[in-house]
Amino acid sequence: MSLPELLESYSPSFLALLEKRGLAEPAARRRFLAPDLNNLYDPFLMAGMESACLRLKQAKERGESVFVHGDYDVDGITGAAILARTFELFGLKAKIFLPERGRDGYGVSEEAVVEAAQNGFKLLVTVDCGVTARRQIEAAAVHGMQTIILDHHRIPADGLPPACAILNPQREDCQYPFKELSAGGLAFKLAQALLGEEALKFLDLTAISTVCDVAPLTDENRILVRHGLLKLGADSSCGLKALSRVSGIRTRSFNTGHLGFMIGPRINAAGRMSSPDTALRLLLTENEREAESLARALDEENKSRQQEERVMVQEALSEAERTFHFNRDRVVVVARRGWHPGIVGIVAARLVDKYHRPAVVIALKDGVGKGSGRSIKGFHLFNAMGAAKEHLSEFGGHELAAGLSIQEEKVADFRQAMNDFARENVAADIFVKKTKHELEISLGALTEVFLAELALLEPYGAGNPRPVFKSTGLQVRGAARKKTPRAFQFLVTDGRVTYEASWNSDNTRAPEWMADRQKLDLFYTVKTFSLSGMEMATLEVKEALPL
Repeated sequence: MSLPELLESYSPSFLALLEKRGLAEPAARRRFLAPDLNNLYDPFLMAGMESACLRLKQAKERGESVFVHGDYDVDGITGAAILARTFELFGLKAKIFLPERGRDGYGVSEEAVVEAAQNGFKLLVTVDCGVTARRQIEAAAVHGMQTIILDHHRIPADGLPPACAILNPQREDCQYPFKELSAGGLAFKLAQALLGEEALKFLDLTAISTVCDVAPLTDENRILVRHGLLKLGADSSCGLKALSRVSGIRTRSFNTGHLGFMIGPRINAAGRMSSPDTALRLLLTENEREAESLARALDEENKSRQQEERVMVQEALSEAERTFHFNRDRVVVVARRGWHPGIVGIVAARLVDKYHRPAVVIALKDGVGKGSGRSIKGFHLFNAMGAAKEHLSEFGGHELAAGLSIQEEKVADFRQAMNDFARENVAADIFVKKTKHELEISLGALTEVFLAELALLEPYGAGNPRPVFKSTGLQVRGAARKKTPRAFQFLVTDGRVTYEASWNSDNTRAPEWMADRQKLDLFYTVKTFSLSGMEMATLEVKEALPL
């Protein structure tokens, strides 16, 4: 069935699903299911955009060079790459600075800013940082340097720093219709304002930024990511092509999984393990030989990161079991000397997956801790850290992810303050993992038409997850087998239709509910794949309830 036909006529199951997602009106459905670049918002609706463009035009007219300060994660690196290419096309010279975790710490480096001013730079542009950097921005001003800030993080309680332009949709005075752009998304909007349609060549970088920073894939982000994925498959840079090859991507049909689990971690690995400059050079190079070399280097960095991560996860789990009281505490806070500060965010995410509790992991060295936290839906991590800020040297972030610096002797008090905040401000049931389904359907409802309709919901990600279905009265058929070291495969039937199902588990033995002829209710998502030219489906089980 063609897209136009699907847009006019849906199956009853798909209509019910769309209504559950707030897409009952035809116009809203059409905008969501067929993301159109013509529906991108005017960048000049954003507060500060006119001032930013005016100052950049002045810099061009005066022959000034711009000092761009990015960040060491995927969002900060891709945002800096977008700005570098934008300024080049606009006719501005720019020097890109990306901080190193160990050397420069979290946020804007005052030392780097002052040094840039002393070297004659008159204009600082920050991306993925700056909104909480009042001291650093004031230092830049003292040295005769003006600042443009591109930062999507929460506005601090003490207000905005003294910059000549601040692009942040979170500003109270910003009327921009969409508030959830990543830093790379903000860089794209500035590129739009300066270059017009020429900015569309940065959609691939914008998509990587958006997905890897876990921004919600709704509204404008959905448009940017859908078309960014298409660009990655059709016309991406030689650097991204090389990175895709070393990542093992063998298709031109990119999805968010490719970005979040294959491309993104390799870009991140440079900032985690050594210098983010390696990743930036890859994103900017036009030399295929250099691209191949840099992509291989990032792949090796990622392998080192994975090895160190495995060790740290086990140590963090042991530390959590020792310090976390499951009946009393709500937030996991673990700290240890010798941990790599570039990996603490990944380890925090693993703890969240394990315990379904917000988690903060802190690497200690010489009495100072560098930490990163991840959260669960319903627990605002940035707000919680704000309540515990008396114990922190600095912090920043948003609802589901945040970073911090802390003195080692204050870790215990910080742990207590975070848990006090959780007990006093957040309902206890938030911390109980529950599988919620959007639709109860029969296996027979998973028709070819319905599967084609589900594909229209992509790209999946934060804010637009794969739908979870519930089917009741099913029966396991045959023996389960270990498909991969982390997944079991088995067959399930309702007596009329049989589907292959998978269950993620590190265990070597299948659970009892997976026994032949066991009756059960299943909660699952559906993934499709091509086999001999036919579209097939498998059920990815989230929870099983034996009957």
